[in-house]
Amino acid sequence: MAQDPEVGELVDMLGVELRIAQILADRVFGKFSGPKMPPGHFTVLSLIRLNPGINQSALARCMYLDRSTMVPILDQFENKGWLERRIRADDRRAHALFLTPDGEKTLARAESRVENLENRISAAMGKRKRQQLMDLIKELQKTLQTIDKAP
Repeated sequence: MAQDPEVGELVDMLGVELRIAQILADRVFGKFSGPKMPPGHFTVLSLIRLNPGINQSALARCMYLDRSTMVPILDQFENKGWLERRIRADDRRAHALFLTPDGEKTLARAESRVENLENRISAAMGKRKRQQLMDLIKELQKTLQTIDKAP
């Protein structure tokens, strides 16, 4: 019988535990959201719908990604017919991003599935613990932003 590998101090490292949680969350999210809709893609589509006309630089900043990372995702969405890029009147070098009707439908289907997942998580954890976790994650984000900006 194979024995689990020794993890030593890794079990107490916040970054390691967060990464494991992220891997598991991504896996479960994929099962609920539908085919080929990872959490990041869901977030991009949601942000574009919430901010019609947003440019890719602002979208990348909102997601804490490099602009160059955002381009292939947007290209993929455009190729699938989910996204339309329009030249901005105020800056001809920038593109305004809009969901197409197919993008809206795709997002709507994923949203109902993701809502089901969120409800299952809340039911399993309890609403109080879920809120505590959300509060701690947001506090951690602020702390990491402060550390990131420090010299």
